[in-house]
Formats: sequence, C-alpha cells, structure tokens
Amino acid sequence: MPPQQAIDALRLLLSGNPAVNVLVASEPGQATILQRLNLRQDLASEFRSAAQAAEPGANVVLRPYDPGYTPEWNELAYIYIQGNEAVASMVEQISEVQEAEIFHERDEIVDHLRFYAIVLSPDADRHAVFFRTYSPKKELTRRAGFAALLSRGHYDKVDTKIFLFDRQVDCFSWGGYLFIYSVPAFHRIFDYFAELRAKAAETVTAILERIPISNADAFRAAGVGQMQMMSKLAQIASKPYLSRVTMQDIRRTIDAFHLDVQIVNETGQEKLLFEANPNKRWLILKLLDDDYLGSIMTNEKYEVNSKSRLQ
Repeated sequence: MPPQQAIDALRLLLSGNPAVNVLVASEPGQATILQRLNLRQDLASEFRSAAQAAEPGANVVLRPYDPGYTPEWNELAYIYIQGNEAVASMVEQISEVQEAEIFHERDEIVDHLRFYAIVLSPDADRHAVFFRTYSPKKELTRRAGFAALLSRGHYDKVDTKIFLFDRQVDCFSWGGYLFIYSVPAFHRIFDYFAELRAKAAETVTAILERIPISNADAFRAAGVGQMQMMSKLAQIASKPYLSRVTMQDIRRTIDAFHLDVQIVNETGQEKLLFEANPNKRWLILKLLDDDYLGSIMTNEKYEVNSKSRLQ
C-alpha cells in the first residue's frame, strides 16, 4: 500500500484498543538482546497512550528518507522496510513478541540499554512498532545523586530499580514502512553509522571511479576515517546525477561560486585536488553533493545543507 494509505490505516488501529507489549533492547556484546516487560494493565495503558500520541497529524507531509535531507517540522520521512535489511530484520524480531524472554533487570542488560519498542497488535498477524531511544541513565539509581521516596510520612532512599519512560516516539513501523520523526534517533536505533562504516571503502571507490580526484589516497583515508564524511560520501554516491557530471560542469560551478578548489592536470587528465586540511577537506564533498545553488528569481547564490529534489 502507499505510505499515506498506511498512515490512514494506522489511525484506525490507534483509535481502538489493541494489545500492548513493550520490549527493551540491549547490546552487551555484538548482538542485540530483546527482552519483554511484564506489564500490569495500568502501565500497559500508559504505553498505549504514548503510541497513540505519536499519530501523525492530518496535514503531515510524507517524504522518502534521504540521509542528506533534514525534514521540516511538518514532514515525516519514511523507508520501505523490505528495501532495508537492517530495519526489516529488527522489525521482524520485535514483532515476534512472545519469543522474547521476560526482562530480569540483570546489570549486564541494564548497562547496555539502547532503545525500547512499544508493540500494538490488533490481531496475531499485524503489529505496529513504536521505537524510542533509551539509555542506562534512565534507571534512577544509576543517575547522579540519589533518589528519595515519601512513604508513610518518611523519606526513604530508593534502592529498587526504577525506570523512567516518556511519551515521545522516534520512529514507528506499520504497513511495510518505517516512518521517522527523529533522523538522529533512527540512526542510533538501527546502527546506521555501523552500516556506513562497513560500506565506507566501497562508497569511496564508487566515487573515485566516477569523479577523477588527485591525492586519492588522502581522500580515501578521510572518507573511511570520519563518521560525518562517511555520511556525506554515502549521500553523494546515491545521487543519480553523479554518472553524468563532467569536469566542465564542475569547473563552471567552481568559477560561479568562487570556490577554493583546484583542478590539476595529471598525465593529461584533469582532476579535482583533494586537500586534507580541515579548512578545505569538505569543499569537494559539498561540490559533489550539489550544495551550491542559485535562485532563478533573484540570481542570488547559496550554500545549502539540506534540500529535497522536486519530483
């Protein structure tokens, strides 16, 4: 179904009284461990209310997720789940709620809490999953200072583990899509940067095969060594225009925006000179990501850090 139709179907689900389960995710090692909270009815209702509060507004604008675009306040990014192995695998595991063991508050689990998921199930085969980032600091006895609890007129020190939850949601899955409110939280929950790191060398090679760059070894070292550059390179590698951009196009942009980017001649071929110093290392990346734009109406020129291609 189209994403808007999925949102409409979700509104019907949230208006009902679906079954509620909550799973916490911890990473004490390389694998993610999912455990299910044993909820009483009143707490289950609180989690259901938190999920219901995440219902998108009627005027929300849906946009395909693009790592290079920062959604506006009224926009909701989405990913087709079957097109992303990491997301599909995690959603599938969480949806099998009865397969998860009960949460036992072991220190090795609490020490490495990463997110929790609220699962609303109108029936045994359909599940809406609402994700929220989490950390060990949300457990009161692990926070700085100490907690006191009033009981029968006296304050006692809190030794029992007490976990704090809120009514916010970072992203949710339903109808074959993952809808994203917080892009940074989505990156943390689904280990986006770990995936970037694994593919960094491949991404740099793909760009070097399309764009002639001098000082390629330094360009490669920078591209696989810094997370922000990995993200930027991934954006560039995914752009459909990269295969048709010519050195003439690049030179025209450099001249129009007076960019401090040099074009050098090596063995008869023109190449962009990559300079690794902090003041210049981003120039080529911004140039290739088409961050320098001009206004048709005013003829003003701009450097942008977030844009969406018109369909």
